[in-house]
Amino acid sequence: MIKINKYNFVTSAELMSWTNEWIKSFPTSYDLIIGLPRSGLMVASIIATKLAKPLTTPDFIIEGRVWVSKRIKKRDAFSSILMVDDSINSGSTMKKSLELLQSNCDWNITTAALLATEATKNLVDLYYKIIPQPRIFEWNIMHSKRGKHASEMDGVICENCPSGLEADEKLYVEWLKRARPYLIPSFEIDVILANRLERYRPQTEEWLKQHQVRYKELRLFKKKSKIQRQDTYVQKKIKELLQIKPSMYWESNFGQAIKIWKATKIPTICIEKMVMMCD
Repeated sequence: MIKINKYNFVTSAELMSWTNEWIKSFPTSYDLIIGLPRSGLMVASIIATKLAKPLTTPDFIIEGRVWVSKRIKKRDAFSSILMVDDSINSGSTMKKSLELLQSNCDWNITTAALLATEATKNLVDLYYKIIPQPRIFEWNIMHSKRGKHASEMDGVICENCPSGLEADEKLYVEWLKRARPYLIPSFEIDVILANRLERYRPQTEEWLKQHQVRYKELRLFKKKSKIQRQDTYVQKKIKELLQIKPSMYWESNFGQAIKIWKATKIPTICIEKMVMMCD
Protein backbone atom coordinates (compact mmCIF):
# COMPACT_ATOMS: atom_id res chain seq x y z
CA MET A 1 0.00 0.00 0.00
CA ILE A 2 1.32 3.44 -0.94
CA LYS A 3 0.43 5.86 1.84
CA ILE A 4 0.15 9.48 0.74
CA ASN A 5 -1.09 12.65 2.34
CA LYS A 6 -4.27 12.90 0.33
CA TYR A 7 -5.25 9.28 -0.32
CA ASN A 8 -4.57 5.74 0.87
CA PHE A 9 -4.39 3.60 -2.27
CA VAL A 10 -5.07 -0.13 -1.98
CA THR A 11 -4.39 -2.53 -4.86
CA SER A 12 -6.29 -5.66 -5.90
CA ALA A 13 -3.17 -7.69 -5.16
CA GLU A 14 -3.25 -6.42 -1.58
CA LEU A 15 -6.94 -7.27 -1.29
CA MET A 16 -6.18 -10.87 -2.26
CA SER A 17 -3.12 -11.17 -0.02
CA TRP A 18 -4.83 -9.63 2.99
CA THR A 19 -7.92 -11.80 2.54
CA ASN A 20 -5.80 -14.96 2.55
CA GLU A 21 -4.07 -13.81 5.76
CA TRP A 22 -7.38 -12.83 7.34
CA ILE A 23 -8.79 -16.33 6.83
CA LYS A 24 -6.14 -17.72 9.18
CA SER A 25 -7.51 -15.64 12.06
CA PHE A 26 -11.19 -16.53 11.70
CA PRO A 27 -12.52 -17.50 15.16
CA THR A 28 -14.71 -20.32 13.88
CA SER A 29 -15.63 -22.38 10.83
CA TYR A 30 -18.44 -21.18 8.58
CA ASP A 31 -20.92 -23.26 6.58
CA LEU A 32 -21.74 -20.55 4.06
CA ILE A 33 -20.07 -17.37 2.79
CA ILE A 34 -22.30 -14.47 1.74
CA GLY A 35 -20.75 -11.65 -0.29
CA LEU A 36 -22.29 -8.19 -0.58
CA PRO A 37 -22.45 -7.22 -4.27
CA ARG A 38 -20.42 -6.09 -5.94
CA SER A 39 -17.03 -5.56 -4.34
CA GLY A 40 -17.77 -7.73 -1.34
CA LEU A 41 -18.12 -10.69 -3.68
CA MET A 42 -14.41 -10.43 -4.50
CA VAL A 43 -13.46 -11.01 -0.87
CA ALA A 44 -16.22 -13.56 -0.31
CA SER A 45 -15.18 -15.56 -3.38
CA ILE A 46 -11.57 -15.81 -2.16
CA ILE A 47 -12.76 -16.97 1.26
CA ALA A 48 -15.28 -19.46 -0.11
CA THR A 49 -12.81 -20.89 -2.61
CA LYS A 50 -9.99 -21.18 -0.06
CA LEU A 51 -12.23 -22.83 2.56
CA ALA A 52 -14.23 -24.91 0.05
CA LYS A 53 -17.54 -23.44 1.20
CA PRO A 54 -20.72 -22.53 -0.70
CA LEU A 55 -20.97 -18.91 -1.85
CA THR A 56 -24.01 -16.70 -2.35
CA THR A 57 -25.44 -13.18 -2.01
CA PRO A 58 -28.14 -11.92 0.39
CA ASP A 59 -30.82 -11.89 -2.32
CA PHE A 60 -29.84 -15.29 -3.71
CA ILE A 61 -29.85 -17.10 -0.38
CA ILE A 62 -33.40 -15.92 0.29
CA GLU A 63 -34.32 -17.71 -2.96
CA GLY A 64 -32.35 -20.78 -1.88
CA ARG A 65 -29.64 -20.24 -4.49
CA VAL A 66 -25.95 -20.87 -3.73
CA TRP A 67 -22.85 -21.47 -5.80
CA VAL A 68 -21.18 -24.81 -5.19
CA SER A 69 -18.79 -27.09 -7.07
CA LYS A 70 -18.58 -30.82 -7.70
CA ARG A 71 -16.43 -31.18 -4.58
CA ILE A 72 -18.69 -29.16 -2.28
CA LYS A 73 -21.69 -31.02 -0.95
CA LYS A 74 -24.91 -29.05 -1.34
CA ARG A 75 -26.68 -28.42 1.94
CA ASP A 76 -30.27 -27.54 2.76
CA ALA A 77 -29.46 -25.87 6.09
CA PHE A 78 -26.65 -23.72 7.46
CA SER A 79 -25.74 -23.10 11.07
CA SER A 80 -22.88 -20.61 10.88
CA ILE A 81 -22.74 -17.93 8.20
CA LEU A 82 -20.15 -15.30 7.33
CA MET A 83 -21.48 -12.21 5.52
CA VAL A 84 -18.62 -10.12 4.17
CA ASP A 85 -17.91 -6.87 2.35
CA ASP A 86 -14.64 -5.45 1.05
CA SER A 87 -14.89 -2.40 3.31
CA ILE A 88 -17.22 -0.79 5.83
CA ASN A 89 -18.05 2.88 5.46
CA SER A 90 -21.48 4.03 6.65
CA GLY A 91 -22.53 0.45 7.38
CA SER A 92 -25.91 0.94 5.70
CA THR A 93 -25.47 -1.83 3.13
CA MET A 94 -24.38 -4.35 5.77
CA LYS A 95 -27.24 -3.36 8.08
CA LYS A 96 -29.85 -3.62 5.32
CA SER A 97 -28.57 -7.04 4.23
CA LEU A 98 -28.48 -8.34 7.80
CA GLU A 99 -32.06 -7.19 8.41
CA LEU A 100 -33.16 -8.91 5.20
CA LEU A 101 -31.65 -12.23 6.25
CA GLN A 102 -32.84 -12.05 9.85
CA SER A 103 -36.39 -11.35 8.73
CA ASN A 104 -36.39 -14.51 6.60
CA CYS A 105 -34.19 -16.98 8.45
CA ASP A 106 -33.12 -17.87 11.97
CA TRP A 107 -29.38 -18.03 11.29
CA ASN A 108 -26.23 -17.27 13.23
CA ILE A 109 -24.66 -14.59 11.03
CA THR A 110 -21.22 -13.05 11.54
CA THR A 111 -20.76 -9.70 9.76
CA ALA A 112 -17.30 -8.85 8.44
CA ALA A 113 -15.36 -6.36 6.35
CA LEU A 114 -11.80 -6.75 5.16
CA LEU A 115 -11.11 -3.02 5.57
CA ALA A 116 -12.46 -0.56 8.12
CA THR A 117 -11.67 2.77 9.72
CA GLU A 118 -11.40 3.56 13.42
CA ALA A 119 -14.88 5.11 13.20
CA THR A 120 -16.49 2.11 11.47
CA LYS A 121 -14.71 -0.95 12.85
CA ASN A 122 -17.43 -1.50 15.48
CA LEU A 123 -20.12 -1.72 12.79
CA VAL A 124 -19.07 -5.32 12.01
CA ASP A 125 -18.18 -8.38 14.08
CA LEU A 126 -14.89 -8.95 12.26
CA TYR A 127 -12.48 -6.78 10.30
CA TYR A 128 -8.89 -7.28 9.15
CA LYS A 129 -7.17 -3.93 8.62
CA ILE A 130 -7.71 -0.25 9.40
CA ILE A 131 -7.31 1.97 6.34
CA PRO A 132 -8.09 5.63 7.13
CA GLN A 133 -10.11 7.88 4.85
CA PRO A 134 -9.71 9.20 2.26
CA ARG A 135 -8.92 5.95 0.49
CA ILE A 136 -9.02 4.64 -3.07
CA PHE A 137 -9.35 0.98 -4.05
CA GLU A 138 -7.94 -0.25 -7.34
CA TRP A 139 -10.99 -2.42 -7.91
CA ASN A 140 -13.30 0.60 -7.64
CA ILE A 141 -11.40 3.29 -9.54
CA MET A 142 -13.55 2.75 -12.64
CA HIS A 143 -16.66 3.72 -10.72
CA SER A 144 -15.49 6.33 -8.21
CA LYS A 145 -14.71 9.82 -9.49
CA ARG A 146 -12.74 12.11 -7.20
CA GLY A 147 -13.19 15.70 -8.35
CA LYS A 148 -11.96 16.80 -11.77
CA HIS A 149 -10.54 13.83 -13.66
CA ALA A 150 -8.03 13.64 -16.53
CA SER A 151 -6.73 10.55 -18.29
CA GLU A 152 -4.32 9.50 -20.98
CA MET A 153 -5.91 7.82 -23.99
CA ASP A 154 -3.53 5.11 -25.25
CA GLY A 155 -2.57 2.54 -22.64
CA VAL A 156 -5.44 3.53 -20.37
CA ILE A 157 -8.75 4.01 -22.15
CA CYS A 158 -7.62 1.82 -25.04
CA GLU A 159 -4.68 -0.46 -25.71
CA ASN A 160 -1.28 1.00 -26.57
CA CYS A 161 -0.50 1.23 -30.26
CA PRO A 162 1.65 -1.77 -31.28
CA SER A 163 5.31 -0.89 -31.70
CA GLY A 164 6.23 0.36 -35.18
CA LEU A 165 2.64 0.56 -36.42
CA GLU A 166 2.56 4.38 -36.47
CA ALA A 167 5.18 4.38 -39.22
CA ASP A 168 2.65 2.93 -41.66
CA GLU A 169 -0.09 5.52 -42.12
CA LYS A 170 -2.65 3.12 -43.53
CA LEU A 171 -2.17 0.54 -40.76
CA TYR A 172 -2.14 3.26 -38.10
CA VAL A 173 -5.44 4.76 -39.24
CA GLU A 174 -6.96 1.31 -39.30
CA TRP A 175 -5.70 0.69 -35.75
CA LEU A 176 -7.25 3.97 -34.58
CA LYS A 177 -10.60 2.63 -35.69
CA ARG A 178 -10.22 -0.86 -34.21
CA ALA A 179 -8.11 -0.40 -31.08
CA ARG A 180 -9.21 -2.64 -28.22
CA PRO A 181 -10.85 -0.80 -25.32
CA TYR A 182 -9.07 -1.18 -21.99
CA LEU A 183 -10.23 0.82 -18.92
CA ILE A 184 -13.38 2.78 -19.64
CA PRO A 185 -14.73 4.41 -16.47
CA SER A 186 -18.43 4.51 -15.75
CA PHE A 187 -18.17 8.25 -15.00
CA GLU A 188 -17.55 11.23 -17.26
CA ILE A 189 -13.86 12.06 -17.84
CA ASP A 190 -13.21 15.79 -17.76
CA VAL A 191 -10.18 15.80 -20.09
CA ILE A 192 -8.62 13.08 -22.25
CA LEU A 193 -4.99 13.64 -23.27
CA ALA A 194 -3.95 11.68 -26.36
CA ASN A 195 -0.52 11.28 -27.96
CA ARG A 196 -2.12 11.72 -31.38
CA LEU A 197 -1.98 14.44 -33.99
CA GLU A 198 -4.96 16.74 -34.39
CA ARG A 199 -5.64 15.32 -37.84
CA TYR A 200 -6.70 12.05 -36.22
CA ARG A 201 -9.48 13.72 -34.22
CA PRO A 202 -12.31 12.29 -36.40
CA GLN A 203 -11.15 8.68 -35.90
CA THR A 204 -10.52 9.26 -32.19
CA GLU A 205 -13.89 10.88 -31.53
CA GLU A 206 -15.66 8.16 -33.49
CA TRP A 207 -13.89 5.46 -31.45
CA LEU A 208 -14.84 7.18 -28.19
CA LYS A 209 -18.45 7.41 -29.32
CA GLN A 210 -18.50 3.77 -30.45
CA HIS A 211 -17.25 2.61 -27.05
CA GLN A 212 -19.53 4.96 -25.11
CA VAL A 213 -16.72 6.85 -23.41
CA ARG A 214 -18.15 9.93 -21.71
CA TYR A 215 -15.86 12.96 -21.67
CA LYS A 216 -15.94 16.75 -21.80
CA GLU A 217 -12.76 17.55 -23.69
CA LEU A 218 -10.27 15.74 -25.93
CA ARG A 219 -6.81 17.29 -26.31
CA LEU A 220 -4.55 16.22 -29.18
CA PHE A 221 -1.19 17.39 -30.59
CA LYS A 222 -1.37 20.45 -32.79
CA LYS A 223 1.77 19.38 -34.66
CA LYS A 224 2.00 18.74 -38.39
CA SER A 225 4.05 15.55 -38.14
CA LYS A 226 4.70 12.72 -35.70
CA ILE A 227 8.44 13.51 -35.71
CA GLN A 228 7.81 17.00 -34.26
CA ARG A 229 5.84 15.42 -31.43
CA GLN A 230 8.28 12.85 -30.05
CA ASP A 231 10.42 14.94 -27.70
CA THR A 232 7.58 17.05 -26.33
CA TYR A 233 4.94 14.55 -25.25
CA VAL A 234 5.72 14.42 -21.51
CA GLN A 235 6.32 18.17 -21.45
CA LYS A 236 3.02 18.72 -23.23
CA LYS A 237 1.18 16.59 -20.67
CA ILE A 238 2.79 18.48 -17.81
CA LYS A 239 1.94 21.86 -19.34
CA GLU A 240 -1.67 20.91 -19.99
CA LEU A 241 -2.18 19.26 -16.63
CA LEU A 242 -0.94 22.42 -14.93
CA GLN A 243 -3.60 24.29 -16.93
CA ILE A 244 -6.36 21.75 -16.31
CA LYS A 245 -5.54 21.26 -12.61
CA PRO A 246 -7.38 17.95 -12.22
CA SER A 247 -7.87 16.27 -8.86
CA MET A 248 -6.45 13.08 -10.37
CA TYR A 249 -4.70 11.89 -13.53
CA TRP A 250 -4.35 8.39 -15.02
CA GLU A 251 -1.10 7.69 -16.88
CA SER A 252 -0.04 4.47 -18.60
CA ASN A 253 3.76 4.75 -18.54
CA PHE A 254 5.56 4.46 -15.19
CA GLY A 255 8.50 6.67 -16.10
CA GLN A 256 6.25 9.40 -17.44
CA ALA A 257 3.97 9.11 -14.40
CA ILE A 258 6.94 9.88 -12.11
CA LYS A 259 7.93 12.93 -14.18
CA ILE A 260 4.35 14.20 -14.29
CA TRP A 261 3.87 13.77 -10.55
CA LYS A 262 7.16 15.48 -9.68
CA ALA A 263 6.43 18.42 -12.01
CA THR A 264 2.75 18.93 -11.21
CA LYS A 265 2.14 17.39 -7.76
CA ILE A 266 -1.18 16.16 -9.18
CA PRO A 267 -2.20 12.74 -7.75
CA THR A 268 -1.26 10.32 -10.55
CA ILE A 269 -2.24 6.68 -10.89
CA CYS A 270 0.12 4.70 -13.10
CA ILE A 271 -2.01 2.05 -14.80
CA GLU A 272 1.04 0.10 -16.01
CA LYS A 273 2.19 -0.76 -12.48
CA MET A 274 -1.02 0.19 -10.63
CA VAL A 275 0.64 2.53 -8.16
CA MET A 276 -0.42 5.98 -7.06
CA MET A 277 1.90 8.95 -6.71
CA CYS A 278 1.10 12.01 -4.65
CA ASP A 279 2.55 14.35 -2.04
